[in-house]
Amino acid sequence: MKTFSTMMVGLVMLLVAGCAGGVGPTTDAPTVDVTGKWAGTWVVTTSWGVLGYQQGGVASGSIQMTLTQTGSEYTGTLLATGSVDKSTACPWCPCPTNPSGPMQGIVSGNQVRVRQPSNMTGSLTVQGDSMTGTVQCGRLLPGSHDRGGLEANVTLTRQK
Repeated sequence: MKTFSTMMVGLVMLLVAGCAGGVGPTTDAPTVDVTGKWAGTWVVTTSWGVLGYQQGGVASGSIQMTLTQTGSEYTGTLLATGSVDKSTACPWCPCPTNPSGPMQGIVSGNQVRVRQPSNMTGSLTVQGDSMTGTVQCGRLLPGSHDRGGLEANVTLTRQK
C-alpha cells in the first residue's frame, strides 16, 4: 500500500510539473533590441471572407512605430496611414479602418510577435536596422464558420 501511495504522489507531482510548463509558443531570449522609432510600408497581400478569396491590390500605406523594449516584452505606439478599399477587400471586414494606437508584444530571438492591437497577429523578423514580416487582421464572422480578414506584408527601417 505504501508503494502505491508513493507512486500516486509521484504521478501527481509529474502532472503538476507538466502543467506548469505553460501553453503557447516558446520564447527565446531576445537577440535584438527594438527600442526606437521605425518607419515603413504595409501592403495587403490577401483578403478573405464569405464571398471568396482575393489576392493583392486592395490596400497599402505607411506605418510608423515608436517602441520601448524591456526584457522580452515591448510596448509602444503604432501610426498607420493609407486605406483599405472595403468594397474590393471585404465590405464587412472586422479589421479597423485604422489600427493606430497602443501596441505591445514579445521579442523572441530576432522575432517580434504582435499581441496588441488585439485583433491583429503577426511576426516580424529583425535584421540590423530592418524589420520585415506579415501581420493578419481578422476573426470568425458572427454566426458563421467562415473567416474574414486581411494579411499584409510590413517592411520597416529603424529611424536614426
